[in-house]
Amino acid sequence: MKLNGLNKKNLIIGVVLILIIFGCTSIFGKTKKVEEKQEVKNVKVAKVAVGSISTEVEYASKLSPVQEVTIFPKTGGKVASVNVDIGDKVTAGQVLFTLDDAELQAQLQSQQAALAASNANLARTSDSGLQQQITSSQQAVDKSQIAYNNAKDNYDKMQKLYDAEAISKQDLDNAKLRYDNSSLDLKAAQDNLNLLIEKSGPQSIQAAAAQVAQAQAGVNAVQVQLNNASVTSPIAGVVSAKDVKAGQLAGGQSGSVTIIDSSSFIAEVSVPDTVVGKVQIGQSVQVTINALDGKKVTGVIDKISPNSNSKDNSYLVKVKIDNSNGELKAGMFAKVSLPAESKDNILTVPNEAVKMENNVNYLYIADNGKVKKSSVDVGISNEKVTEITGNIKEGTDVIIEGQNILSNGDKITVAK
Repeated sequence: MKLNGLNKKNLIIGVVLILIIFGCTSIFGKTKKVEEKQEVKNVKVAKVAVGSISTEVEYASKLSPVQEVTIFPKTGGKVASVNVDIGDKVTAGQVLFTLDDAELQAQLQSQQAALAASNANLARTSDSGLQQQITSSQQAVDKSQIAYNNAKDNYDKMQKLYDAEAISKQDLDNAKLRYDNSSLDLKAAQDNLNLLIEKSGPQSIQAAAAQVAQAQAGVNAVQVQLNNASVTSPIAGVVSAKDVKAGQLAGGQSGSVTIIDSSSFIAEVSVPDTVVGKVQIGQSVQVTINALDGKKVTGVIDKISPNSNSKDNSYLVKVKIDNSNGELKAGMFAKVSLPAESKDNILTVPNEAVKMENNVNYLYIADNGKVKKSSVDVGISNEKVTEITGNIKEGTDVIIEGQNILSNGDKITVAK
């Protein structure tokens, strides 16, 4: 059967239409199957919340003991014995090492003999009644002199400890009060003795009494040197250094033991003026100890310098850290965290909700079972949350887990 030109053309058009219809049906069928097979992904969400964020800056430091005292002998001599070693715990007043005092003991005996001779001479040159009063008065002077010497020595020692910030101002004031009282007592005893001597009349009695006083002063001086031959610790603590050994010559510049109070440590940091105004004495701060695998401990701001460093305009801040458990050691490196910036009443999201792509920050929002990708601006952040700004409202559900495999428009289900 022959087809004319028109019929042939119509036949071709019909075949083409059938193919088009079949192709479209196939495409739409596949699309429907793809849609039917699209995976619903599980996610976890958190809500956008209004809150506050405080940021911190870490400053490197090295731990130093709260007290450190290096003790030298006050008198020179050969070291007789050393009673401590590095690492030993000591108490206040404990003998650290001693000097050979054989020569001093001989001097003391000589001075005591001279004192006895002077007293005997005084007794021979005065009547018994007045002499007895003078002798009693002299003994009172001697006792007052010893008390004065001890009080003065103690005050001098306490002044040095105060200068080293090892004791409080109250401790220094108490020592000063005892020193002043002993000075008044000594003056009163001496005035009384002088009055009795003046009453005795004869010049020989006065001379004899002066010899007694001089001899007593000699005894007192040697006794002080004997006391100084035993070198003691002014504080309780641990021996951190020892530069002395038996047999060596020691004096004011050689032969020493260093004691540290390791009950607490100080971390010093220099901070700019933008930070110093945000801290105050007594404030608790976090300190990270490198040597303890980054362990975080709590410190308390103990001192803040009132003046800035002229070189870099920084301020010295001292942080005190308790060491009652004995974990800390002098010289350990630490990082002190101090507040840097703080904002209140801002929108925040968990840090894991913010994702950066091509230098743009995004949030993946759970919106009626689907993913909505939204760009945001971020502000300050801490270890938990980040400040956000943009077209986001409080209470919006943002995806915090599972967003790495999501695309805009994906179907999701929120895990409970």
